[in-house]
Amino acid sequence: MSDAARTVPDGRLGAFSLAGLAERHARLALVLLFFACVLPGFFTLPVIDRDEARFAQASRQMVASGDYVAPRLGDEYRFKKPIGIYWLQTAAVKLTGLAPEAPIWAYRLPSLFAALIAVLVTHAVGLRLFNPRAAFIGAALLAASLILGAEARLAKTDATLLAFAVTGQMVLARLYTARADEPVPLGWALLFWGAMGGGILIKGPIVPMLAGFTVLGLLAWERRAAWLKPLRPLIGVPFMLLIVLPWLIAIFMNTGMAFFHEAVGNDLLGKVAAGQESHGAPPGAHLLAFFVIFWPGAALAAIAAPWVWSNRSMPAVRFALCWIVPFWIAFELFATKLPHYTLPAYPAIALLAGAALASGRLTPPAGWARVLALAAATGGVFAGIGLVVGLHLLAGQLPVEAVVLAALATVLGGWAAFRALRSTLEATYVPLIAQAVVLYGLGFGVAAPRVEALWVSPQIARSIAAHVSCANPQILVSGFDEASTLFVLGTETRHGTGTEAADFLNGPGCRVAAVTDRQRAAFEARQAELGLKPTLIDTVSGFNLGNGRAMTLQILTTPAAAEAKGS
Repeated sequence: MSDAARTVPDGRLGAFSLAGLAERHARLALVLLFFACVLPGFFTLPVIDRDEARFAQASRQMVASGDYVAPRLGDEYRFKKPIGIYWLQTAAVKLTGLAPEAPIWAYRLPSLFAALIAVLVTHAVGLRLFNPRAAFIGAALLAASLILGAEARLAKTDATLLAFAVTGQMVLARLYTARADEPVPLGWALLFWGAMGGGILIKGPIVPMLAGFTVLGLLAWERRAAWLKPLRPLIGVPFMLLIVLPWLIAIFMNTGMAFFHEAVGNDLLGKVAAGQESHGAPPGAHLLAFFVIFWPGAALAAIAAPWVWSNRSMPAVRFALCWIVPFWIAFELFATKLPHYTLPAYPAIALLAGAALASGRLTPPAGWARVLALAAATGGVFAGIGLVVGLHLLAGQLPVEAVVLAALATVLGGWAAFRALRSTLEATYVPLIAQAVVLYGLGFGVAAPRVEALWVSPQIARSIAAHVSCANPQILVSGFDEASTLFVLGTETRHGTGTEAADFLNGPGCRVAAVTDRQRAAFEARQAELGLKPTLIDTVSGFNLGNGRAMTLQILTTPAAAEAKGS
C-alpha cells in the first residue's frame, strides 16, 4: 500500500464486516455480489431497442457475412462506433458455438464480463489509493449500482468502455502513488497504452480523454510531472497505434472516408454541438440523473462530499477529484446527454464514498445524512411496489414470486430506514445493498420479461408463427423501423411506408406485412387502388422502446398464406 493509501484510516465498520475480509475473499465477495445483481434477466430479457438491437444485429450480420472490417445494419454500413464491440460480440457468439442465430444473451457476454472487470479493477484502484475497507465499499457500490447493472445487461459499448477506462486509470493511480525510488516495470506502460488503444476501438476518444483530463488536472493542481515518466510514450504510443491503425487503414481502404465522416463528423462532433435523437438537455442533467442511476450509492456519495472537500489536499482524494471533475464538466457542457455518458467517472465517485465511510468521520451521521440514507431506503420500497403495480397494470399478472420479492424489498427497505434513523451509515448500507439485489431480481428477472407490451418484435414473430404456414415468409414492417425487427424476424425483413406495404403484399410468394396505426391510412388508400384484399391475421399492441410511443400493428398476409395455415 502506498503512502497516499495510508492517509485514510482503517476504521472499524461494524456491520460492513465484509470490508475486513482478506483481499482474495473480498474479490470473491464482489464477484458474487455482481452476479447476484446482474444475472436476473440477463438470459430472459428480449433484445432491447434501440442501441442494443443495432449493435447485436450488426454483429450477427458480421458473423453471417464474414466481413470483419465494415459492420452493416441491414443494407447500410453501421459506422456510429468503431469496430471493437463488434469483434468482441462476434467472438463471444463463436465461442458459445451458437452462431449464426445466437440468442441475444450471447451478444451480451462482453458487456457482462467487462462490467465485472470494471468492478474488480475499481477494487484494485481503491487498494492503491486508500485501504482495503474503502476499496471494498467503493467496488461494492459500483457493483450494486443501477447504471452498471443496466449496462452489463446490454449488448452495446458502455460496459466495455468502462473496463478499458478504469484500467487506464489504475495505471495512472499506480504511477501517481509510487515512491520516487520505486521501479515501475514496462508492463504498466504497455497496459496503459493498450487500454487507450482498446478504448479507441470501442468508442473513439473517450478513454484517452478521461486519462488526459486526469493528468492535466493533476498537473495544474500540483505543477509536477515526473511521475508520468514511466508511461514511456516513445514506446507506448507506437504500441497503441499498432492496436488501432490496422483497422483504421482497413476501413479506409474498404470504404474511403465514409467511416470518419459518420463516426467523427456526425456522431462524435454532432453530439457536442447539438442534442441528437431527442437527447438534448441543459447542463446539470447528468448530476440529476446521478441520484437515480447510481442508487443505492448516490446517497452515500452525497453524504461523503464534505469529507472529500475537507481532505482535498490528500493525494488519493486529489487524484479521484481530477478523475471526476474535468470529465464530468465536459459532458455537462456537451449538448447531447444520455445517463451512461458519465459512467467512466463513477468508479472514482464510489471510491471516494467508500473512503469517507472507511475514515470513521461519518459516524455518527449528521441529521441531513440520515435523511439522504432514509430517502435511498424508501425509494427502494416505492420502486418494489411500483414494479408489482406496473406488472399488474401492463401485463395483467401478479405472480407469486413478484409479490414475495416486493415484500422482501419492503422489509429490507424498512430495516435500512430504521438503521438510517437510529444507527450508522455502515449498518444502513448492508440492507440497502441487499434490497438492490432483490429489486433487480424483481425488475429485470420477473417483471420486465413478462410485460409483452415492451417486446413488440417478439409479438410479431409469435403471431406470424401461429398464423402463417410457409417456413420463411417475406416480411415487411411499416411504421416500426427499430433494429429488433431484423434481429427477431430475420435480416431479410424490410421496412417501408404504408403505401410500400400494400405494394409489397401485392407481390408473389408468401408475404406478411405488419402495419402500424400511423401508416394504416396510407396502406388502405394504396390497397384500394390495387384492389388488394389482404387477410388480417392478428393485431398486436405495445410500446416502441426506441421513442417511447404506444402503437398498434395489424398483421396482414395474402389470403393463400392464411388459408394454408388454417388447413
